[in-house]
Amino acid sequence: MKKITIYILAILGLVVTSCEDFVTEEPVDVITFDQVIIDAESAEAAILGVYSRLQTAQMFEISFTLTPGVLSDELTHSGSFPSIAALDLNNATSGNAAVDDAWEQTYTAIFQCNNILELLEGDQTYPGLSVADQTVIIGEARFVRALSHFMLSNLHGAVPLATTTDLDVLSSISRTSQAEIYNFVITEAAQAATELASYNADETGLNFDTQFRSTQWAARALGARANLYAGNVSAAGTLADEIITNGGFELAGSYSDLFGPGPIRDDEIIFGIFFSSVDQNDISFQLLPDGRFEYAVGPGLVAAYGENDARALIELNEADVQGRYYVNKYTDISTGTDGIPVFRLAEMHLIRAEANLGSASADTDINLLRTRAGLPGVSGATLDDVLNERYVELAFEGHRWNDLVRTDKAFSVMSAINPDFTRDDHILPVPQRDIEQNPNLLPQNDGY
Repeated sequence: MKKITIYILAILGLVVTSCEDFVTEEPVDVITFDQVIIDAESAEAAILGVYSRLQTAQMFEISFTLTPGVLSDELTHSGSFPSIAALDLNNATSGNAAVDDAWEQTYTAIFQCNNILELLEGDQTYPGLSVADQTVIIGEARFVRALSHFMLSNLHGAVPLATTTDLDVLSSISRTSQAEIYNFVITEAAQAATELASYNADETGLNFDTQFRSTQWAARALGARANLYAGNVSAAGTLADEIITNGGFELAGSYSDLFGPGPIRDDEIIFGIFFSSVDQNDISFQLLPDGRFEYAVGPGLVAAYGENDARALIELNEADVQGRYYVNKYTDISTGTDGIPVFRLAEMHLIRAEANLGSASADTDINLLRTRAGLPGVSGATLDDVLNERYVELAFEGHRWNDLVRTDKAFSVMSAINPDFTRDDHILPVPQRDIEQNPNLLPQNDGY
């Protein structure tokens, strides 16, 4: 995917470049909207710019992939960034650099999506852009906008629901409850699935790769996860079943096939973030001993793998005096091409299992993954069995913290690790710099 630099106004605050930035910030400024889409080529460039935003460290490269791990018992801080140390101790402040930067970049992505939607959902036509391709790009922008709101709400609870590029509105926007955000995401994902279902590989003029761009199945996967988090477990299971039954995806024969240098190209991947030697990521550099070793594997996760679990892509860091393990799931430290999965079929099996607990089908879904991992099956699976499988199957992909919070297990798990952990630590603060720009973001989350 070609990186497209798009200059836009961050909607909720001024850009503050942190000394802890993992990558160089893209410049942010004001543009006139008619510079973004004028024809088919610029429409394609605009949506590629959205995917480029997802590649940033402050979104799926680090913040939505590793931050949920270090907030939980999945990862511990082993490096030198104070902002990550604070997350590990569950005592981030409203000025935490990592939190602030993720908020800013996510709302920048949302702004980009809103700009595309406002232009393409109107009556205007664009040279060379067919109605079918225009509908697909609308669906892509809708999917990413919903995904971005969802990921941010998982960490902060109530967040602004931004569906416009009107700067007067955005400068005074209030926060929307997490329940309403989840309902928005569920509705938008369903609509995006309909719009994206019109994609036809033989007819589209788009440069489309169905693993790295939004599809109807990616939108349905988002709907399944959002329904699960919202407590609509039956609806989540129905969507997951539809994907498993009709999506044409297959579990990888070997767990390790899903990871390694180069973009992930496996039939298990429903949607992932693309990286190449041109569009490099920093994730392996953050994890490996030859890099920063900023994050280590949590002792609880090391124990959860047990013996002979093929999913234990971890290794003892022999140079570490504390004897900690490092993540060996993302390994391309030289060219940064490790693909990062956002939705894959294994998660859909686990969602369906959670929806069908108490039935033989739940055991079957779990045991498909355990058999692949070289482990014996389970019988009479409980919610704890599902959560344990999610812990080891989806490790280092951004799930653990959200699973603990949504099932109300965060306090019991985290207080055993950190005696100072309180229920106020279940969500992160709203960045103070944004509150100063827009007091309507108050009240701040409890505990901050």
